[in-house]
Amino acid sequence: MSLLFEYAIDQFSPADASLYTASETDLSTGDEAIPVRPIATFASHHADLSHPDRDWTCIPLHTVDTATPTDEFVAYTDHEVRGELFLVYQDGSIEPIAADQFRDTHLATRMRYWHSDYLPDTYPPGYNAPIEDREAPRNPVTDTALLSEFQTYIADERAATRAQNEARARTNTARTLYDRGDAAIPRLHCQAEEDGEYQFRVDLDPALEDRRNDDWAYFVENEFGIYQENEVLIHADADDAPHSFPVAAEVTRIRGLTIWLTVAWETVENTGAVRAYLHGEHTVGCSKRLNPVPFDRERAAVKTLREDPFREVLVGERPLTFSHEAAALSEPHDDELNQEQQLAVEYALLADDLFCIHGPPGTGKTRTLVEIVRRAVDAGERVLVCTDSNQALDNLVAGNSTSDTPDAGSLHAYGQHGTDEFRLARVNAGRSMQSLVEQRYENSTTEADVVAATNSSAATLPDNFDLLVLDEATQATCTASCIPLARVDRAVLAGDHQQLPPFSATETPPDSAYGLSLFEHLYASRGVYEAVGLQLKTQYRMHPDIAYLSNREFYDDSLRTGRVVTTLTERPALEGYNIGGSVTVADTSRANKTEARLVVQLIQSLLTDTDVPPEEIGVITPYAAHARLLRDLLDKHTEHATALTVDTIDSFQGSEKTAIIISLVRSNADGVLGFLGRPTDGPRRLNVALTRAKRYCAVVGDFHTLRYDSDGKCTELYQRLTEHFESTGRLNDVDPAFLSF
Repeated sequence: MSLLFEYAIDQFSPADASLYTASETDLSTGDEAIPVRPIATFASHHADLSHPDRDWTCIPLHTVDTATPTDEFVAYTDHEVRGELFLVYQDGSIEPIAADQFRDTHLATRMRYWHSDYLPDTYPPGYNAPIEDREAPRNPVTDTALLSEFQTYIADERAATRAQNEARARTNTARTLYDRGDAAIPRLHCQAEEDGEYQFRVDLDPALEDRRNDDWAYFVENEFGIYQENEVLIHADADDAPHSFPVAAEVTRIRGLTIWLTVAWETVENTGAVRAYLHGEHTVGCSKRLNPVPFDRERAAVKTLREDPFREVLVGERPLTFSHEAAALSEPHDDELNQEQQLAVEYALLADDLFCIHGPPGTGKTRTLVEIVRRAVDAGERVLVCTDSNQALDNLVAGNSTSDTPDAGSLHAYGQHGTDEFRLARVNAGRSMQSLVEQRYENSTTEADVVAATNSSAATLPDNFDLLVLDEATQATCTASCIPLARVDRAVLAGDHQQLPPFSATETPPDSAYGLSLFEHLYASRGVYEAVGLQLKTQYRMHPDIAYLSNREFYDDSLRTGRVVTTLTERPALEGYNIGGSVTVADTSRANKTEARLVVQLIQSLLTDTDVPPEEIGVITPYAAHARLLRDLLDKHTEHATALTVDTIDSFQGSEKTAIIISLVRSNADGVLGFLGRPTDGPRRLNVALTRAKRYCAVVGDFHTLRYDSDGKCTELYQRLTEHFESTGRLNDVDPAFLSF
């Protein structure tokens, strides 16, 4: 259950230990209930704790006041009739005690430090710290090659992004792209042209007209994803439009619903016809070709780092040390952090250059980062908090806060609108989709102790900072992470390299680490400093049956469950539904109507037969086209469609729901799974999907397609997945003829 328990297990031998002899005082009621069940469950997974002669698990006791292990134990067994029992000697015989009774005893407190929620004042003699005070580079890289590769990657990604958007625009209207959620304005009309600059007015759909009460500041940016300085493509709506469309242009200004575009005439073949069309009475659409700003900022940051002391860390030129004074200059705030979280905080504050926190799903990574920020401010440091996306940033800044109730796991709870421990600023707060952030936080960063910004917008800051806290670091490329890194003295990177990789414009994820994350480049397997971090190992989100698959496949069985999570009434926590179906292709996306019908039926059952509110039900799928189909069907066949969350795997990372249905879509005789089957990133996306649910998770798909082998597929993973459902009796075969609609 904790690092200390693992240490105690290493020191303990059942053959050399004795069953504890309990007194009446030992078995009397203590001051608190100790979580003995998860401790016993974890212990039962260790063969080293099995009694040599009896069907017992031997749980060593520590001393009354310290975490020092003793040579006495309490036995544990799960009896077929009487359930979970703890055994001790009393009055010359073995006394069984029910788990619910034992947890309240004084004796139970002598195993409390084996649970990560309890922290001893001192550690046992001989207990070794998990991080060395001086961490030497294990896999250094060539200095000149690294930064040159960074620049090459930026150029390649820029070109690939532009080419990808151009190809999409040639086969889709601006309306289609907007409806899919891409950056596009469906309809504009030209108002004027002066000196080659065209002035357009955005024509809003009726549903959007009343959205802002005539306050249209940043509406184009937030609603359509089009920004000043973007390269765009102008789409022609009329059937008789010149074949030169779509044509390239640049956004020179945006004011409310008015947008000015400069056409890149050097790329247009029939300039006369295009000019005549734009000057006519026609309407046009507009889609994003390229946002050059992030690429320019990445390139500038990499150039800065060539002369920055952090360059030595990036290439592994010197050891990393842990002697910073921030830990000594601050006191703990959150006394409910478990041992691993507390250790992560301490090492993050001690790090002179870099520390990494591996936070698998539900392990309290965000809460740990908030504590690091609070203590760093106490120590007199200015902190830059970054993520790669606005959504992830708002989660860290505000979480689930409302105007009346701050989320204790967010920075907002401790800033000027909370307990006032520090002044918090959020760059581009006006563009946030979180209303509380938009209303409460200004862009002024000069006086702020803590500044929150996306990686890209960190380039606009005039100041440097003492500490960078980079959350979701595994979703940001090395080069994107360089932007905030170039502005700080030291950094804490937090993420999970077993979940979503950074977005890449190329179809296949890059083989080099440069297109992956800085977290992986520096810390994960074969990283420059392979041991300069800690993994959080106690998860509080999922029922153990839901956590089992991910724990086995992605975390080497290292995760423990830190609290009791119950299943839904008369439903297993995890089950599968095997169904085929015809798959339709829309552009590069896919949908499966038969599978979607089953998903709708499962949701109807959840809404009817359980007490799970619709807001706590989510549907996850790899494909945007399938998500759109599901929303349409749910709108027709349920009363709560707007309250349900239906989205792609990539959009669901960081979220959690009480009940989750995963719809995998693919169904074919060749075993082809598309990008979900790619060994490079397919398993990571599967892991995201499997770890969003708290109490119920249903996996819906063609399990024959999952298990069949095909070229370039991570077949063994999906075969083990299928075997788990089959061996545990949780795979339900569904005949489409019996679906209700």
